[in-house]
Amino acid sequence: MTWPTTTLFAWLARCPLHHRFAFAGSIVTLLGMAVIGSLVSASIKTGVVRNSAISSAIYMESFIAPLSQELASAERLSPGTISRIDALLKRPPLSDRVISVKIWRPGGVLAFSSEHDLIGRVFPPSDDLMQAWQGELNASFDELEDDESQRERQTGVPLLEVYNPIHSIITGEVIAVAEFYLDATELEADLRAAHLRAWATVGGVTMMTFLALFGIVRAGSRTIEDQTRRLTLQLQELARISAQNEALRARVQGASQRVSETNERYMRRVSAELHDGPAQALALASLRLASLMQRAGVPPGDQEARMLRDCLDEALCDVRDLCSGLTLPELDGRNVAETLDIAIRAHERRTGVTVERLFRHDPGLSQPVAHSYVICIYRFVQEGLMNAFRHAHGAPVRIDARVNAGRISIFVVDEGPGFDPNTRTATGLGLPGLRERIESIGGVFDFESCPRGGTRLTMTLHQEDER
Repeated sequence: MTWPTTTLFAWLARCPLHHRFAFAGSIVTLLGMAVIGSLVSASIKTGVVRNSAISSAIYMESFIAPLSQELASAERLSPGTISRIDALLKRPPLSDRVISVKIWRPGGVLAFSSEHDLIGRVFPPSDDLMQAWQGELNASFDELEDDESQRERQTGVPLLEVYNPIHSIITGEVIAVAEFYLDATELEADLRAAHLRAWATVGGVTMMTFLALFGIVRAGSRTIEDQTRRLTLQLQELARISAQNEALRARVQGASQRVSETNERYMRRVSAELHDGPAQALALASLRLASLMQRAGVPPGDQEARMLRDCLDEALCDVRDLCSGLTLPELDGRNVAETLDIAIRAHERRTGVTVERLFRHDPGLSQPVAHSYVICIYRFVQEGLMNAFRHAHGAPVRIDARVNAGRISIFVVDEGPGFDPNTRTATGLGLPGLRERIESIGGVFDFESCPRGGTRLTMTLHQEDER
């Protein structure tokens, strides 16, 4: 494809639909009009020439055929017959229309010719002459290509050449072929007028059809352009709203991450306050109680004193456990694998349960992530393992994690009794709290469980968006 053609197609691609239709349609219309006009003109010419030839042949045969009957038994026409034919051709109305006449015998022999010097000469028979010997009437308009037609060509007027079989009035066989040339000046004028009318009709109908189609395409093009313009405006508005929503989502997610980090710092302070305040007070109260019991002479095995001391010890243990749950280990700069390992070790130390690790060989887990992700991962694993410890009754539990297509997926799976999610009622804050925590930083939380089929908790974070 050449450069101008490529440029033309590029220009057309930028044009409105009705302009492209006008360009392509005009080319197709002109070609179609040329083809149809040519076919119609050729049909008109063929029909007019054949009709003229038939009428002329009938007219000429009424004069020539009776004078040519002696060729049924003789090779040549007698001089008297030739003289009568000459005299007949020189009188009106034949002299007004007939330019010349030839009568052929088999083998291309001229039995008669208006040019007497051609009588008796032999010429190669033309295709039209051969068809006439088969009994077919042939005619051609202004197409004098045979050698014997040289003198007719020199007349300078349009001629209608007709080959008319001459039949024997006794046997009906073709005994000769009459070739005559008629002055076709009027025929030429009629053909020219017929061609003009045909071309005008074809051109007018084609133009009206093209204009009607162009009007339809133009109306459709304007409708499409208007709809395209409206759709573009709507898409621009949607893009603007989407950008605003994305910005708001990012701000909300950032705010949620900051709130999560702030909440962790607040819980760390609460843990420190509980450890340094109520926990110390309870420990001191337990010591003072033992001293008071000695001064008061209360026996060590006194049931009420022992119950009071057990209550203080239990309260102190609960406060310390609460402090331990509120306080996060040092997670700054940790990757996903390290965070998982820290959470698992803390759970194993606290409960004495061994957790199976299935994530050690994934290199994607060693990449750094946002601190809010680290906190969320730790709390997810901590809550998931604690739920398994409480409800799975010592069943095997495992942690799996993987990174795929920029997504961090972490799974806590136990082989406990499970439950039916459709009949379960939310009685605690564990799973709803996990869902809110994970979704607040743009993640996805899911869980699967069925009776006697275990439970599977899943969290998914978009790593690329937060790095």
